[in-house]
Amino acid sequence: MAAPRMVWGEPDPNLELAAEAGDVGAMKALGKHLYESHAGLEHAERWLLAAAEAGDHEAMYRLSRVCWDLAVNRHPNGNADEARSADWCRRAAQAGWPEAVRAMGWTRGLSADEREFWLRCAVEGGDLWAMTSLAELAKKRKRLDDAEHWYRMAIAHGVSYVRTDLAYLLTRQGRLSEAEECVRPEAEAGSARGAWQLADVLKELGRMQEASAWRETYEVLRAREIEESGPLRLGTSPELATVVVTALVTTAVVPFVQALVAKAAEDAYGQARGLVRRMLRRNGEPGPAVEALEESTRDDEPGLLIADDTEAGITLFVWSNASDEALRALSSLDMDELTARRPDQGRVRLVWHPATGRWHIRGE
Repeated sequence: MAAPRMVWGEPDPNLELAAEAGDVGAMKALGKHLYESHAGLEHAERWLLAAAEAGDHEAMYRLSRVCWDLAVNRHPNGNADEARSADWCRRAAQAGWPEAVRAMGWTRGLSADEREFWLRCAVEGGDLWAMTSLAELAKKRKRLDDAEHWYRMAIAHGVSYVRTDLAYLLTRQGRLSEAEECVRPEAEAGSARGAWQLADVLKELGRMQEASAWRETYEVLRAREIEESGPLRLGTSPELATVVVTALVTTAVVPFVQALVAKAAEDAYGQARGLVRRMLRRNGEPGPAVEALEESTRDDEPGLLIADDTEAGITLFVWSNASDEALRALSSLDMDELTARRPDQGRVRLVWHPATGRWHIRGE
């Protein structure tokens, strides 16, 4: 059976199988797919909630976005959904998920002090754009010295476009010479916005001829920006978008686990992960499909392998980026004991749960 590619509106049946079995990564991927393909917020919420409750930090953040959309769409529980959105975003931020940390800086319903706290955390985590958000927040709080500080910090770190914002702030304070000095490099670098702001500063300084020249420059630069932007591009057709690569392989699970353990012993688990990736590729069809799978199953784009042992009644769900901890724990499982004590002598499903640090054994 060829490894399916999930497309928008058509969930991968293997991924659904893994999600139903309790695989956290599959639940998150399925929830993200349903959300991004507009397949229904409630359906996306179901899987993201399951993954979030299992401790997945990204799922917590994605769930916060789903809850926010439910609130915006005037869901019957709109106020509650907005509160849930803030709560899940906060949990993800507390766990260190970068997007959540940044998002907390502008989450509704929070105090300005809490928003500032999270934006400062984002800056400490290396998020340069959070500096500009801190500046904007400081302006709203009438703390102009703080706003100037954060704008200058952003400029010092290479975020040059905020020169126009700082110049506007300085102009409002009557610091026109400083405003000109600040924004001129941006205008001379070819920024239409910078040219417009410089023209305004020069006008305030009474240098009308120079201001008029920069206003003309603005018109030229703006026309060029519009021309270069071209028509609106919607990007890759949704039908071609690969969300996750999976493969269902019929194999004897015990020997497969033994092979993983042997590979793990070779070089600290890297070979074991390589074996999973090779099995994902081999389960695809020859030709371009295989090349697509090889590209899609790199370490930064994990795939899900489902090893199904029909004779022993065991199904193993393992990701190509499985942690050393997961592989180490898998190697310590007694497979014979596992089959002997399964709840109803039916099929056994093995799913790794990162939050608990153990393999969950589910019978059916």
